[in-house]
Amino acid sequence: MNRKGNLDIILKNMDATRATKILAKSLYKELIRNGFNNKDVINFSKEMLDHMAQEMRREATQEDAGRKDRLLIG
Repeated sequence: MNRKGNLDIILKNMDATRATKILAKSLYKELIRNGFNNKDVINFSKEMLDHMAQEMRREATQEDAGRKDRLLIG
């Protein structure tokens, strides 16, 4: 079994908090190993948070639109 397959099995069989910590540590090590520095990792983290906030705003807007549609129908 390849390395990715092993990681998938491990992450699926543990609680989310522990899996998140392992994933973060693995991603950090992989980025550093591939030539990124700490500033790059911080910028990556900022971009990830910005993307997540944008997605959450989009989902909230869609939910609000759905509620308004139901009010008009019902």
